[in-house]
Amino acid sequence: MRRQAVALGIALALAATGAAAQAKKVAIAGWGPHPTLNETIAGFKNGLAAEGFREGQNVVFDESHVNFDRALVPQMLSKLAGGSPDLMVTIATPVSMTAAQQLKGRDFPIVFTPIADPVYARLVPSWSAGGKLITGSSVALDYETVLRFFKTVLPDLRRLGVLYDTGDDSSAAALEAVERLAPKLGLTIVRVGMDNPSELPQRVQSAVARADALYAVASGRIQQGTAAIAATADRAKIPVLTTIPQMVSQHQALAAMAVSFGQSGEAAGRIAGRILKGEDPARIAPWKPAAADHAPMVSAQRLKALELRLPESLKDCKCVIQ
Repeated sequence: MRRQAVALGIALALAATGAAAQAKKVAIAGWGPHPTLNETIAGFKNGLAAEGFREGQNVVFDESHVNFDRALVPQMLSKLAGGSPDLMVTIATPVSMTAAQQLKGRDFPIVFTPIADPVYARLVPSWSAGGKLITGSSVALDYETVLRFFKTVLPDLRRLGVLYDTGDDSSAAALEAVERLAPKLGLTIVRVGMDNPSELPQRVQSAVARADALYAVASGRIQQGTAAIAATADRAKIPVLTTIPQMVSQHQALAAMAVSFGQSGEAAGRIAGRILKGEDPARIAPWKPAAADHAPMVSAQRLKALELRLPESLKDCKCVIQ
């Protein structure tokens, strides 16, 4: 009887060892700690789990980030790649673009998320297909929908300051999109470029006399400084509009037309799961949010602070955050 118990124990131990040996290793190359990016990573893990890859069972994660310091990205990528992952997920445009260039000779796939425009960033050749050993998910916005919503919230909006990161291709893509659409919607775009998060208060202040409202573009380094943006804008009584949902839920911005970063992360996780099962990344089109994936948000606190009224057209939107 005892021999049988010992034999069973050995068999279970061997089975566990075999399962661990078969576990997939996924490297997570992060940009930095922020609620939206944390939400993205959590969504990614949920998406992987939905495809049957669960942490502690058949997948292990090797996670790192550079605290928004682009100079440290190559070192992080080298370290993660040296761990021989089965797949790497890259978080945000700066990390994803560096990985695509630096790791060209890799033999493992890369899944990017949450990229504003992976075609503009040259991560994939088109929206209909992935690239060699690379594909992923986006938070690509319908900017006409975004700008029309901004004008609904602020009917007298004419001059829109666009606060963007001069070192981020996603920011550049957003700026180009709104500048292209602005004349059609009766808007004049005022560029407010930012080179370093420490400059944010000065940049916001510089826009006060030139713009009716400020649009904070969803960029990693801008998200790093949302509190500073909100504080400066509050003192100047200039409305902040955005596509970053947390800025409204935390009452740092008046309104947002946003796509869920968690949803983008989950889509990337599902794509990663398909790749780990054997699909070719080049045959998987990057995920792009549909119109229905855009959600309006308005801060009741910011409406009151700015002495504004919620437009009649939004009375039944169920989008006001108390």
